[in-house]
Amino acid sequence: MGGEENQTAGPRGPSLPEGGPKRTSSNPLRVLRNRNFARLFLAGATSTAGYAIGQVAVTWLVYVETKSAIDVAFIGISYFLAIIVFSLLAGTLVDRQERKRLMIIADLVRCATLAVATVFLYLFGFNLVALLAVVFVLGAFTTLFQPAERALTPMLVGKDDVADANALTQVTSSLAQFASNAAGGLLIAAVGAMVALGLNSLTFLASAAFLGTILLQRTVASDQEVVRPKVGFLDDASAGFRYIAGQRGLLNITIMSALSNVFFSIVAGFFVVYSSQVLRGNATVYGVLVALFSLGVGPGSLLVSRLGAVKWAGKAWIWTMALEGFAMFGLVYAPDASVAYAAAFSIGVSLGFINTTWLTTVQLTVPSEMQGRYFGLDQLGSFATIPLGQILGGYIISAYSVQFAYSVSALGMFATALIFAFSESTRRWGTRTAFVEAGAQEA
Repeated sequence: MGGEENQTAGPRGPSLPEGGPKRTSSNPLRVLRNRNFARLFLAGATSTAGYAIGQVAVTWLVYVETKSAIDVAFIGISYFLAIIVFSLLAGTLVDRQERKRLMIIADLVRCATLAVATVFLYLFGFNLVALLAVVFVLGAFTTLFQPAERALTPMLVGKDDVADANALTQVTSSLAQFASNAAGGLLIAAVGAMVALGLNSLTFLASAAFLGTILLQRTVASDQEVVRPKVGFLDDASAGFRYIAGQRGLLNITIMSALSNVFFSIVAGFFVVYSSQVLRGNATVYGVLVALFSLGVGPGSLLVSRLGAVKWAGKAWIWTMALEGFAMFGLVYAPDASVAYAAAFSIGVSLGFINTTWLTTVQLTVPSEMQGRYFGLDQLGSFATIPLGQILGGYIISAYSVQFAYSVSALGMFATALIFAFSESTRRWGTRTAFVEAGAQEA
């Protein structure tokens, strides 16, 4: 029972056992005994570490060169515009092509893009338009990488291990971002942004190498191809729209995410401005603030399996979103950097809990052959509002102050949670409801 052969989910995704997923061990590290998942895990951790360093470098470089919150907003807008443009295409490709191969292609393109950007900046100096183009390409191929990674995970681990696999991935991601954000700030202070971008390029190459060692079983690869009839690309995309439109609870979560992302992006997207104007700090202070935010994602992710949050995922979303708004007020009224650091960490905990709850619930309830399109459409719906948040945040900060912008975000989070608390389909969304409905259909 311990081998990889017995840990692979069936062609239509994990089955729905009576009573929901059962946790066989309290130690999430056990999922690393699955060598294929361990390779996927290492690829994700390596890629995350490098990207975090590059993100700090690009954001700080833009702000130092332009001193403009609007220009910082353009970086986020460029990234998420790519997600909006390519989400549907990427999600449909994930359901039509081999997922591992798509992830390797995405890593290699991102590696080459950052390598060219590093050389360009070294030879010609700062250029905002060039950096926006680089960020756009990174966003486009990250949009391909993420749905493939999320859809591949339940194919490599058993249904009882999905929550812990996601939690372990989130914990490692948060630790990698914590270390890499802090390292990025220190590297910028010590030697400048070129080294940070160069390291980011190399880590994408390492991620591709790890992915290349994953050995998919013949049955998994063939199932992915033969379980669904060969239909047109547009027909596949339309089927994805029909699926999510017919799942009221799932659709509400996507809408809820879209609204909350407006307010969240105002806060997280302008940490660099907050660090400089409110905390009066340098690149190191900014790096530590982002690092603690990233570090908080890990503990929040681990709570999902321990609290059984996937059974009541909708209620978990509503309560956690309200708590996230409360933590945002902590940033507004922070008397010093230590309180701001604690508030940023708390926001990270909330984010880790809410994201892992959503991801695990989707992987356990959405058919495997539909997951690529669902994740692509979710990115399209929930991320489409992030550029709006970036623009709104840049305008409010320029016209008023960063504290006022953060206050608007906190109130927006509270309002979103309150609105969806009145929706029964949102409150009932989770694996417990799915299992009961599945049992009723079988009966």
